[in-house]
Amino acid sequence: MNLSTVERGKTVTIVSVRKVGRALEERLAALGLFPGAKVFVVRASAGGEMILGCLDSRFALGRDLTNAIEVC
Repeated sequence: MNLSTVERGKTVTIVSVRKVGRALEERLAALGLFPGAKVFVVRASAGGEMILGCLDSRFALGRDLTNAIEVC
């Protein structure tokens, strides 16, 4: 399933990041978003934008990125 479909308050594990380009994939990895990482959905909007918690940080991702991240 895509990260964009996860409800607020859920913790999921990233399985893969698809079709975002190498530079953006490296940037996401630097933020802690890489396969195997656990993320917590702090806030989720109907449009797919999210605020996530990962490690000791919180950050926002837009719909395009949340659709590109596969989780379980």
